[in-house]
Amino acid sequence: MPKRVSVILVNYDGMPHLDACISSVLKQSYTDFEVILVDNNSSDGSLEYARSKFPHLTFVTNNENLGYAGGINSGLAHAGGEYVAPLNVDTEVAPDWLGAMVTFLDEHPQAGAVTPKVLLFGDRTKINALGLNIHIAGLGFCRGLGKKDDNSIIAENVPGVSGCSYLVRHQLLEQMGGAPGWCFMGNDDVIVSWLLRLMGYELYCLPESVVFHKYSLKMNPEKLYRLEKNRHILLLSTLKPLTLLVCLPVFLAIDFMIITYGLVKGRSYVRAKFAALASLWRERSDIRQRRGRYQLLREVSDLALFRRLNWNLAWAQLWGIR
Repeated sequence: MPKRVSVILVNYDGMPHLDACISSVLKQSYTDFEVILVDNNSSDGSLEYARSKFPHLTFVTNNENLGYAGGINSGLAHAGGEYVAPLNVDTEVAPDWLGAMVTFLDEHPQAGAVTPKVLLFGDRTKINALGLNIHIAGLGFCRGLGKKDDNSIIAENVPGVSGCSYLVRHQLLEQMGGAPGWCFMGNDDVIVSWLLRLMGYELYCLPESVVFHKYSLKMNPEKLYRLEKNRHILLLSTLKPLTLLVCLPVFLAIDFMIITYGLVKGRSYVRAKFAALASLWRERSDIRQRRGRYQLLREVSDLALFRRLNWNLAWAQLWGIR
């Protein structure tokens, strides 16, 4: 009989992290789960190490690096669980991490996904993320980053789940075409959250479920390119034409802000921003097809979607201060 939950770990040269991560997953109080380790063509021996130390896992190997979302999809093809739990390998999880989320989804049918309380690995008294805040322009920010953990046990309805760890209904992930493999890296959690909201589902952060994450806020031109490209594709693929027109001043203001950020950081960042914009024209056919698929998922209006998002911009995170 298939296990009820499929935990998917995506590895790319993750040797420093695998042992602690997998060992903590295997110590869960909840036991009805399988672990699928997807390797994105690692070259550091981490795949061979995992196979020798944890031979009972399901291993999926890709011949190239498909990115985090692409790796999730590779694992999804082998997943038999009712629920799917993508998890970053640079984490450790508490013993009740999985069981608490499973119980919550069992008891809340309108919840499409749930995300744990994510604490900083190096200082476990401070928060990495209590889910995401998602701006209507498609920018995602860690909720509560750097704040002291107050040990709250109240589940919160949040705009988005953290890509570091979440539990989602397998059927819904399949319905949206899997994780957004087209984005390669950056914004995959924002995109999954946005689509679940478009489908009419609620998202929650569950403090009883705890993850410790080796988080880094570092930005580089390649990352900026991916984030900006994926953000614009999400907006063009999901919002109604009238919404895009009405929100154009806001979207242009955000673009101006990102360009200003690039001018401060250096010319390579400005080039990355304009390269992201140029890519939208080159990929217009793919965007049009993706838009057709995503509109079929729609169960709520853009206004209802925006009511679950917010206008807050986390300036410190944008500028990499914390």
